Amino acid sequence: MTTPYVAASLAAPSVPVALVAAYALVLLAVAWGFDVMSQRVARRSNSWRTGTFTYHEDHDAWQCPEDQWLWPKSFDPENRVMRYRASPSVCNGCPVKKTCTTSDHGREITREYDPWPYSEAGKFHRGISVMVAVVALVLPGAMLLFGTHNLTDVLVLTGTILGVLLASMPLARHLWHTPDGFPEHVSQDLVYRPVAKRDPYKTTWGTQGKA
Repeated sequence: MTTPYVAASLAAPSVPVALVAAYALVLLAVAWGFDVMSQRVARRSNSWRTGTFTYHEDHDAWQCPEDQWLWPKSFDPENRVMRYRASPSVCNGCPVKKTCTTSDHGREITREYDPWPYSEAGKFHRGISVMVAVVALVLPGAMLLFGTHNLTDVLVLTGTILGVLLASMPLARHLWHTPDGFPEHVSQDLVYRPVAKRDPYKTTWGTQGKA
């Protein structure tokens, strides 16, 4: 015969515990769904930006539909973006220039050097997903620490915490694997160095005259 203690231990979880566990799993699904959606949006954005241009990794260059090449022009180390540009003389004489670019300096394409989620947009959206997953961990954790529960409640909350933690680890992995430092395969000659604009209204008093 089952003792009252065992029967009480094997009772169904309380309604608040069941709701918190279910809500935590919903938040986990939202975190993953947002991450997947963000990746799809990023791919569509890249496709829209590059159009029918083809990237050749072996040459680190883009080939346009008119069989012309866009070569690396500059690398922005702050945003980790490589800029590629075609020859102005080629673009300006191209019969389809009006449908390609309005610039007289050649068509330009940018490419994020780091893959998703290490790009700036990727880190932003992945960060949101991680925060949602953290909330999914905090809710059952707080209920477990600051409440009185039977054995079933403890098992449900503990299982929810472990499940959410394991399932959200791939989302947080980018936090300690984010690429840093200057890329080895990028020449220092390509580093983008913005030129400081001269302020025409700034005056330096003394022997040097106007700035």
